Amino acid sequence: MNRREVLKMYLLSVASSGDAPKLIVYVGLIILLGLLFGRLAEMVKVPAITGYLVAGLFLGPILKIVDMESIRSLSFISDIALGFIAFQVGNELWMGKLKKSGMKIIIITIVQAVLTSLFVILLAMLFIDLSVALILGAIAAATAPAPIMMIVKKYRTKGELTNTVLPVVGLDDAVGVILFGILLSIGMTMMNTNAASLSFIEMMTEPLIELGISVALGLSIGLISGLAIKTISPDKERQEKNLIVVTVTVLITTGASLYLGASPILTPMIAGAIVTNMINKDCYVLEERTIRFFVPPIMIAFFTIAGASLQFDVILAAGAVGIMYIIGRTIGKIFGSYLGTAMVKASPNVRKYLGTALLPQSGVAIGLSIAAFNAIAPIRMDFALTIQNVVLAAVLVFELIGPVLVKIAFEKAGESQEYNERLIEEKEERIKLKKVTQS
Repeated sequence: MNRREVLKMYLLSVASSGDAPKLIVYVGLIILLGLLFGRLAEMVKVPAITGYLVAGLFLGPILKIVDMESIRSLSFISDIALGFIAFQVGNELWMGKLKKSGMKIIIITIVQAVLTSLFVILLAMLFIDLSVALILGAIAAATAPAPIMMIVKKYRTKGELTNTVLPVVGLDDAVGVILFGILLSIGMTMMNTNAASLSFIEMMTEPLIELGISVALGLSIGLISGLAIKTISPDKERQEKNLIVVTVTVLITTGASLYLGASPILTPMIAGAIVTNMINKDCYVLEERTIRFFVPPIMIAFFTIAGASLQFDVILAAGAVGIMYIIGRTIGKIFGSYLGTAMVKASPNVRKYLGTALLPQSGVAIGLSIAAFNAIAPIRMDFALTIQNVVLAAVLVFELIGPVLVKIAFEKAGESQEYNERLIEEKEERIKLKKVTQS
């Protein structure tokens, strides 16, 4: 087959693929603009993630270069990115480290999640029906691992706050799913008298099945992946083979969980935890380095798409309930984290800054709001729309300010290596300048 025939076949395949060429161009534009805005954000001492989100706002709701239909068609990129993020969070759950702090992490996670839900319920019920307030409270407990993980890697954070926030974020999804299952069931029972006939066990069946499938998938695929990485011989192609195994693991755990109705965050997270506990330290370092060099374009695309999918009109639709949700969640995360860390006698740095580091909220919350909308719409469409608008408005706020606050929290705790190095350089420059002026 000559070049002309190959080109003809390619053009025919493109023509038959509908919007594929446009989507490919959009992906390139999304990554390029995200990268540029990320660099600009860093120049003004703002996390690159915020720049990616702003780039998305320009591409989507502001200039409308990328339409909503195309954004929805690119949702698989967000699913893959969340899979890699969850896998990396799982990688941090090494049993050797958690043996000393495992129970402390569980206590902190549960206390901050429950108090966050409670504060949102108490404030939201001032303006909305209690049944809706309960569901909003459950969704409020969810924390976005993506911006936290990105900042940890970007600024090379290291210390007790980092060692606490990563496993808390990892467990937060499981706690959030359970809370959501319970409060959604109670809320629907209050909305619809037909649901009153359901027993507590029947109400809990769906969330428990979701958790069970997630654990089973994560364990089985993680075991296979861990064995595969252990058999890779230490040659020059080792990094490439590691990357193949990790990529396949993330794609299968994410895709299978979405297909089977499991959690697309909890499943790859469990797989990552299994893998990290099966391999030795050298393999772990190589695996982490491999992922770090492979995922940046996917992460830029993920956050830029997230920004493009946000809509300003939902802020107005959310109204007073949205404001109460944002205030209640902020108070709940900060106070709940402080109380939880005080109960386990954590260091002052962790007590002060953990709540601030847990403020980002995005994908998981949106997913839960969609699940709530689908469940409630047949009963009360007005309540379903309120939940959707409030959560989307809150995500817009927490996505934009959350990464900045996380960065500040790590800097104040003295755990941002990049920030510490910059302070040292600035101090040395001042000393040199002082010597020059004195001479």
